[in-house]
Amino acid sequence: MPEEMLKVLVADDQPEIREVFEASILAEGHLAVLAKNGREAVDIARRLPPDVVFLDVKMPVLDGFGVLEELQKVSPQANIVMMSAAPEVETITTAIKKGAFTFLLKPFDMSVIRSILNEVLQQKADVFLRIAPDKQL
Repeated sequence: MPEEMLKVLVADDQPEIREVFEASILAEGHLAVLAKNGREAVDIARRLPPDVVFLDVKMPVLDGFGVLEELQKVSPQANIVMMSAAPEVETITTAIKKGAFTFLLKPFDMSVIRSILNEVLQQKADVFLRIAPDKQL
């Protein structure tokens, strides 16, 4: 299958986290769009529906769970990855129950990000094959 570029939204209030994500996502050949708070993330998703969202739980203006709820309405196809440096078991459980694709504990190795992006690419390929099984990849 030819490599497809994913649209990846990173919403985190820490500039250094956004910068590391941006560099890694671009190095993988994908489009990185950055948001510094939850409201900005939702506004971006309305204009440029993302394939993947890396979403910090604790952010100003609108927290991660508020963003998760809004993204499910404005960008239901997005795979939302919640993340936090100090999560409680209840936070992780709630994120998954509310529809998050997965949950990351900060700090994490960027190989985890690559794995998530590859998994989303594979899911998109699987959907394409179910829709158009006679198409050549």
